[in-house]
Amino acid sequence: MQHWLKAPKRRRIPAGALLEAWNFFEDLARGLGEAHGLPRQGAVHNSAYEKLFGGECSAWTPDELRAVLELLTAGVELWNSCPVVVKPLLRPRV
Repeated sequence: MQHWLKAPKRRRIPAGALLEAWNFFEDLARGLGEAHGLPRQGAVHNSAYEKLFGGECSAWTPDELRAVLELLTAGVELWNSCPVVVKPLLRPRV
C-alpha cells in the first residue's frame, strides 16, 4: 500500500486490495474513536468508492484519485500511530 501511495500512476494495486484497505481504515478509525483522523468524505469520495467497488479505479478523475490518496494516506498514518503491545499481560485463568 505504501509503495502504491508513493507513485499511484506508475504502480498497480488490485482494486480489491484498495477496497479492503479503505474499509479497514474506516473501521479502524471508528473503533479508535478517531473518525476525525480521516478526511471528511463527500461526493468525490463516494464516486471514487463506487468506481473502486466496481473494479473501475482506472476511470478515476484526478479529483477522485486525490481524494483516495488523501484518505488512504491518512489511514496509513492512523495505523502507524496505533499503540503496540509487545508483551501483553497474561490474565490468570479463573
